[in-house]
Amino acid sequence: MNEREPLDLRLLPAAISCWAAALLAVHSTAAGSLRLAAALGLLAVVALLLLPLGRRSPRIAAVLPQLLLCAGLAAGVVLSAAQTHYGHQASGWNQAVESEAPVEVTFRVTRDSHPFTPRGDQQAGYRTEAVVISHRSPGAEHERSVTAEVLIFSDAELRAGHRYRALVSAAPTASGDRTTALLRSFGDQSPQQLPPDARSRAHEVFNELRSATRDHSRHGVGDAPALLPGVILGDRSGMSPELTEAMRVSGLTHLTVVSGTHTSLVLGALLGLARMMRMPRWGTVPLLLVGLLLFVMLVQPAPSVIRASVMGAIGALAVFAGRGRASSALLLSTVILLLGFSPWFAVQAAFQLSVAATLGIVLIGARLNDWFSLRLPRIISGPLALAVSAQLLVTPVLLPLSEGVTLYSVPANIVAAPLLPLATIPGTLAAVVSTTLPWGSAGLLWLAGFPAAGIAAVGRTTAELPQALAPWPEGPWGWVLAGLYTAAAVVLSRLVITARRRPGWSEALLLSAAAGGLAAVIIPGAVLWGLLGGGGPPQHWRFALCDVDQGDMLVIRTGEDAAVVVDAGEEPAAAAACLRQLEVNQVPMLMITHDHLDHYGGTAGVYQVAQIHQILYSGTSGWSVLDAVAETDGLVLEVPERRAELGETLEDHRDYPVTWSVWSAPDYHPNPNDNSLVVAFELWDAQTPAGAVGSAKNPLRLLALGDLEEEIAAVLLARGGLPQHIDVLKVSHHGAANGGTELLEHAQPEVALIGVGEQNSYGHPAEEILRTLQDLGAAVYRTDLHGTVVFSMTPEGLEAVSISR
Repeated sequence: MNEREPLDLRLLPAAISCWAAALLAVHSTAAGSLRLAAALGLLAVVALLLLPLGRRSPRIAAVLPQLLLCAGLAAGVVLSAAQTHYGHQASGWNQAVESEAPVEVTFRVTRDSHPFTPRGDQQAGYRTEAVVISHRSPGAEHERSVTAEVLIFSDAELRAGHRYRALVSAAPTASGDRTTALLRSFGDQSPQQLPPDARSRAHEVFNELRSATRDHSRHGVGDAPALLPGVILGDRSGMSPELTEAMRVSGLTHLTVVSGTHTSLVLGALLGLARMMRMPRWGTVPLLLVGLLLFVMLVQPAPSVIRASVMGAIGALAVFAGRGRASSALLLSTVILLLGFSPWFAVQAAFQLSVAATLGIVLIGARLNDWFSLRLPRIISGPLALAVSAQLLVTPVLLPLSEGVTLYSVPANIVAAPLLPLATIPGTLAAVVSTTLPWGSAGLLWLAGFPAAGIAAVGRTTAELPQALAPWPEGPWGWVLAGLYTAAAVVLSRLVITARRRPGWSEALLLSAAAGGLAAVIIPGAVLWGLLGGGGPPQHWRFALCDVDQGDMLVIRTGEDAAVVVDAGEEPAAAAACLRQLEVNQVPMLMITHDHLDHYGGTAGVYQVAQIHQILYSGTSGWSVLDAVAETDGLVLEVPERRAELGETLEDHRDYPVTWSVWSAPDYHPNPNDNSLVVAFELWDAQTPAGAVGSAKNPLRLLALGDLEEEIAAVLLARGGLPQHIDVLKVSHHGAANGGTELLEHAQPEVALIGVGEQNSYGHPAEEILRTLQDLGAAVYRTDLHGTVVFSMTPEGLEAVSISR
């Protein structure tokens, strides 16, 4: 094998400069961006005027051209941001979004619509992305042109590529967000579809291909019907929350969205086809370009797809064509061009991950492919090289984003990577012929369903392993470990680049030492940190399901160190340990649902580590929490207590706002379980964009049921005694069968919480309960499998992190 060409990194300083300039510009205004562009332009002019001095000094001759290039390109990126800022300002779009008055917009949909779950008084509807073409305020004489990306909530399903006109209410998004507004249909008016143009008709051809592909995927085995559209088209609408979470925890989410890996595989297959047909080089490039264009149209040409496809093309060039030097220069050029096209890419996590993954592929992908191909078939060695080289540099970028380490992501990707081309390549071919040869498409998708089901099985199995999502330490210790990991990754990459095709003993030892260095960082940084109890919760967590063995304990945060606690498990030590881990030392309200030891037995532990302001309880008539604790632990608690009253509510508007209301608190049933305190919580955040779950007008709804059993639950349902719209449900009685399924079907939660002991003798949770939750598409978190689970609210939805297991 010939020695690989050295990497071309001459554009690296310019790429870094453009990225830094873009970060500043997107968070600025039109005037601020213009001032920054002027300063960079002035710096470029100074460098240009000083160029003649380079004849006198080699150092100056090396620095000045780079300074000129960096300042000039960065100024161009900032001007691009300024132009966008100015366009939004001059067209009146910013004022229209910030105004409370409705606005009439004409927009083109860029992505498929997806159903969203109604909350409160909202009607069921759809959510999609679009670009606003023009807008007009009521009473205005003329429409004003604008190009602005938005998120649309509509009661009607909107087709990608088509234009619509609608009267909407608008809400602004956070500064620096590429999406400028959240739009919702105003009143009862649905968007009106405009006559199709050439672009709409072109999109419709590919819309039909996507629809047919989804239909033909339904005959696959296992999770294939849900996973295949994601693997082929980036369409995850059919995936259940549980499967989605399993893919995230296992580090396989990138396989279910359109990423650079998919583009690399498709272009790699086309390149292999061209070589098999002995196509001349002048014909290969047009084939790849046409294939890339058709693939982008098939998966819908949103900016994120275009970005992923361009990055994937570079990865394919590096791995399958072995063009390391060309691909490194092309990567840096592409970063600069994409930032010039849209400076907002700089703040997007997907772009950061894409650049890191492509950089890893460019650096060592081809070399790993050479090594793997010595022992493995090329159909496996190429994808395997892609997965390993990409993951190496993606991990340090993921650490601050995921607030934890997907500990088994590398082995999971190694196992799943060979399956991906077996699903993607025939699946993409099936999508292309799905309308012209439906029987052929169905057959190909049925075959592709087997590797797709295998990928899902890898994801589910990996997510259930201990410490699958291990907590990463926050603060200086976390940054130090991340720096050590990055340094070890750089050393390993350097050794891989310089090693021979058949490494000698000395090279093998160095490679092993560098790989061991990575493991030495990850193990103490994540595994031991979590196992020894050092893994703290995410910074802005909102509620937690505590692992207190066979018992219940739910913690809802109200302040930096304060939280409402619902039940305390059976053992004081377990309750105290959970609150210490969550760093809670103030409990404004301790709620004990009923008089069973596995719910009130840990009260002494709560009292030990936190100041309890008040106890609210339910249970059998005459029972008292204070008396029960005194009898059980011999501890006299100096805490006021009172029995809950039906219908009472309380609001807490501190750092983490929450409202709670009592829906049931009887004392007359002979079965203590049926006297359980049932409480509904509403959680929101002023920073959450309007319309998203967790915003002030659309709070996240959590229902805690205690041990309520089936018959009484049915009575409450029959008389409207339980809330209708629930996001998160604390399943009653540890998932026992006597909790019934009627309440689950009524609530239809997106997330279900089950506090249950590992290998308990009661058989909890019951298969019937788990099967119903799975059919409802709920993501299920169990303390026997996941330990203590902490949840944070983001604009994209809930994020769960296991901080002990």
